[in-house]
Amino acid sequence: MEQNCLLQSIADNFGAIAAHHRNSATEDTGFSFVGCSIRGSGRVYLGRAWGNYSRIIYSKCNMDDIIIPEGWSDWNHSDRKK
Repeated sequence: MEQNCLLQSIADNFGAIAAHHRNSATEDTGFSFVGCSIRGSGRVYLGRAWGNYSRIIYSKCNMDDIIIPEGWSDWNHSDRKK
């Protein structure tokens, strides 16, 4: 868990703040950002699915207008749209 941190995008065009890998629903893993600020350049996804059960949580974070409205990229794997 990251708390009260600054996530600074340096994307030229587009990118992702985080990419998490988890292939089983029973794995106890994930990323959690609490009270963080997201700033920078480009257009970015909040997360990118690197596995079928990827998990990233943002709670009480302030975000500049750089987030792509879909929020999450399935990396062109339709089975990761869960």
